[in-house]
Amino acid sequence: MQLYHYLFLFSLLLKPFYVFSSGGLQISDLFFILSFILYVLFVGKGDKITIDKTDKWLLYFVFLVFGINLVYFLLYGRFEFIRASLYYVYNFLTVVFFRIYSEDERFLMNVGRVCKLNIVIQLLIYVLHIGRYYSENRYMGTFNDPNQMAFFVFMSLITALIISKIRHTNLHVLYHIIAIGLIFLTSSTGMLLGMAVFYAVSAALKLRILAQRSLNVRFILGTTALLMLALLFSSQIDDSLTKLSETSIIARVEQKLGRANGTAVGPTNLQDRGIDRLLIYPEKIIFGAGEGYHSRFDKSYSRNEVHSTLLSILFYYGIVPTLLFLFWCYKNIRALSVNNLAVVLALFVESLTLLNQRQPLFWMIFITLNILYQQELAAKKAIQSDTILTAGQWVNPMESNSLTGISEK
Repeated sequence: MQLYHYLFLFSLLLKPFYVFSSGGLQISDLFFILSFILYVLFVGKGDKITIDKTDKWLLYFVFLVFGINLVYFLLYGRFEFIRASLYYVYNFLTVVFFRIYSEDERFLMNVGRVCKLNIVIQLLIYVLHIGRYYSENRYMGTFNDPNQMAFFVFMSLITALIISKIRHTNLHVLYHIIAIGLIFLTSSTGMLLGMAVFYAVSAALKLRILAQRSLNVRFILGTTALLMLALLFSSQIDDSLTKLSETSIIARVEQKLGRANGTAVGPTNLQDRGIDRLLIYPEKIIFGAGEGYHSRFDKSYSRNEVHSTLLSILFYYGIVPTLLFLFWCYKNIRALSVNNLAVVLALFVESLTLLNQRQPLFWMIFITLNILYQQELAAKKAIQSDTILTAGQWVNPMESNSLTGISEK
């Protein structure tokens, strides 16, 4: 590994530590940038910095983003439009260099280790009572926002899980338990939804595999039934349910459900996250509204940005850039096996309610999934080659015997 590899890893390790306010550069970002610069300066003379064919679609997307925001910057004279563009340029560089760096297997292995270490560090910070709170019942650790922490912990877990699959190993269940606990402390309903989808789909896929073995299914169903009976007749079940219902995250889920049903007082979920803007200003979906100066949308309930990854891209940049972004996502994960469906669905669901595109880990997930896809594709081709070779070995002796018989006659 080279120095630029270590700088990238160190920046990932520092990513949870927010020293300055959100929206600007943090200390970790400086190490990211230094890593890119060192690679450019010290790459071999005969080598070229190439952009992967898949990432060219992302490059087209970034060009359009920059162009649209430039138009609105000229119209309103607000620098926030340019700043929004710089986020995408920064993360595009993250994608390009992370893909290059990941060609070194040791680097990728260490990325997995750093992700696991970050989860443990956040646990230690909570145990030592040196983390921060957003409100009385919403923990955010070293971050500026509980949703930031929940997203980072979950993406660290998913990244470590994917890299474990690439290395043909299993991620220890302890990391899952720690991550779930930390996310629960943040009371992030969007991440709770994504986490629920991930584990529900994972469980369904495992049951699907075990369905081929009737004995295992009977054992699982029997064990589950016994556990349910034990819970039902436990004298402590009522107290446990009462304590669970009083937790902050359950209260927030009930609040969100109340908004969805129209029974709660206050804004709806769409209004609260600024998504109502897409309904009030549908014409902006065609060519994009530009990302900045949010107060100009005075008919919208919220004056904040749209809190949804895909829907914010659609509103700010229009149909064509959104399709380019989706096509880039598709090109990275298009032929993943069914066993990886849980990761993709969880990422999609939580992205509907959270703004993720400014975080490098969001983009890095697609690169690690693509590496896993390439590995699975290579394995399939190897099996097909072995099958063809084996078939050829069976056919050739028959052909040779036939030819021998003809010559003898």
